[in-house]
Amino acid sequence: MPRKPRPTHAGLYHVASGATRPDPFFRDAVDRGIFVVELAAMLAREDVVCLAFCVLTTHYHAILDAAGGALPSAMHRLNWHYARAANRRHGRLGHAVGGRYMAVPLEDDSHFLTCFRYVARNSVEAGECDRPQDSRWSSYATTIGLRNDYSFIDASRVLGCFGRPRRIAIERLRGFVEAPTGSSTLAAWREPAARPA
Repeated sequence: MPRKPRPTHAGLYHVASGATRPDPFFRDAVDRGIFVVELAAMLAREDVVCLAFCVLTTHYHAILDAAGGALPSAMHRLNWHYARAANRRHGRLGHAVGGRYMAVPLEDDSHFLTCFRYVARNSVEAGECDRPQDSRWSSYATTIGLRNDYSFIDASRVLGCFGRPRRIAIERLRGFVEAPTGSSTLAAWREPAARPA
C-alpha cells in the first residue's frame, strides 16, 4: 500500500526529522551550528518562515509557515544540505537522515500554541537544560527577547496570540511556556479578549 502523501497546502506546520539509527543526528555543537546555518539559508531561498525550532542530539523540531507547495522543497533542501555537510565533516557516506520528515499541519491557534510550548520545552524534557530560555539550540530565548542569536525567527505570530503591548505578550508567553509541564493551561495566559467564550 502506498504511503499517504504529506500535506502541502499553505499554512503552519510542526516539522521534525532525525538520524538513521543508531547514529546521533548532531554529534556536537559544531553540527548544531551547521544545521542552524543551513536552516537560515533554506529560509532565504524558500517561501517559508520559521516561527520556532529546537535542535537535540537525535533530531530537531521546527514550526514553519509555508506557502502552498513550498514545504517539500524546503525540507528537502534543509535535510539534504545538512546531511551533506555533516557527512563531509565526519568522513562518512550514505544516508544521515532517518526516513521521511514529519509534517503536521497546525490548524488553529490553540494547536499552534500547544506545539510552540512543546518545541520550546523540548530541551528541558530531554534533560539538556533546566529552563527553556537556557537552551543554546532553541529559538525560544530569541522569541522572548533574551538573545538575538536567531534573527531569522519570526516571533510576531506567537506573541500576537498573547495580546499587546509586546512586553505584556512576552510575560504571558513566558508564563505559558515556562510553567512546569502539566501545570500550565493556555486559557490562563491568553489575553482575556482572546480567550474562547
